[in-house]
This record gives sequence, C-alpha cells and structure tokens, in this order.
Amino acid sequence: MRLTTSLRWALYYRGLALLSFLVGAAVAAAGVWIGLYDVLVAVLDLASGGGSVSDALASSRPIAGGALVVLGFAIWQLGKTAAFYKTLTQATESEMADRFDTQTVKSEILAALDEQLSELHADVETTRRQVSRLNREDHADELVDDAVGAETPASGDDRGTASGTGRGTASNSDDRRSGESPTENETPSGTPENR
Repeated sequence: MRLTTSLRWALYYRGLALLSFLVGAAVAAAGVWIGLYDVLVAVLDLASGGGSVSDALASSRPIAGGALVVLGFAIWQLGKTAAFYKTLTQATESEMADRFDTQTVKSEILAALDEQLSELHADVETTRRQVSRLNREDHADELVDDAVGAETPASGDDRGTASGTGRGTASNSDDRRSGESPTENETPSGTPENR
C-alpha cells in the first residue's frame, strides 16, 4: 500500500474516531449537566449566602447523570472500535481490488485456458494424423496381402510344372517330343499303373 493511501485511511479512521468521541462526550456532558446542574445552582446559592449543602445534595440526581456519563463513554469506545473495523475492512477491500482486479484475473485465467486448449487441439490434430497414417499403412498392407494372395494359386501351378509335381512333367513332355504317347495303364513317369 502506498504512503498516501495509508495516510488517507489513517485520517479517515481518525475522523470517525473523533466523531464518536464528540458524540460520546456530548452525552457524558449531558449526564454531568443533568446530574450536577442542581448541585451547581445550590453551590452558587450557597456561595451567595443562601441555601445549605444538604439542599444542594438533595437536589442532585447522581444516578441519571452517572448513567449518561457511562453511556457517553460507551458510545465513544464502541464508535472508535466500529470506526477501526470499518476503516480496516474498506482499506483491505480497496487494496485487494487494486491488486486483484477481477478483469485482470479473468483475462489471465482465460489466457491460460486458451493456451491449454490450443495445446490440446494440437495434440488431437497430431493424434488424428498418426491414426490416419496408420490406417493408410494398414490398408496398403491389406492390398499387398490381397495381391499376393490372388497371385499365389496361379504361380503355384507354374512352379509345380517346373518342378515335375504338376500334371505335365518333364518325362511327359519328353514323350510328346519323341512322338510317343503314354499308354493308358502307364503313369506319366512310364511305370504301369495298378488298378
């Protein structure tokens, strides 16, 4: 808190405390006046040569005057305490309002949330791209597997022919070249077949 602000709040407190003192003092003075006015008049009469001290004491009202004096003191003390509480509360609220302006705090919170959301959005976008790339790779692998699967039976017949395990064998093709055809009971390898 700046010095000028502190001085302003101190003067505000002292003003309220002085006001409570003046009100309390006025009530206490009224109590003294009510309680002792008749005594003062009797004493002045006594000083001028008339009346007696017992008449002065009989005309006093000490209970009413004393009650008003006590009430004046209580007003002063309670007013001073209320002034302190009010000043302290207002000074604290004012300082907190200056330090923690709601718009500033709100904008700082929104800035932090925007930053977090942009990071989250970037993470989601990166994850989406990676999932998309994995899906494309899986699709490409499936296409390659399908192409290999479709190609395998045809190439298996070609391989069987070349190795002699298929229908046409090397000996069968030799027979065709020489012009002889295998007989009904012979297998392509030239051995008679048992039925």
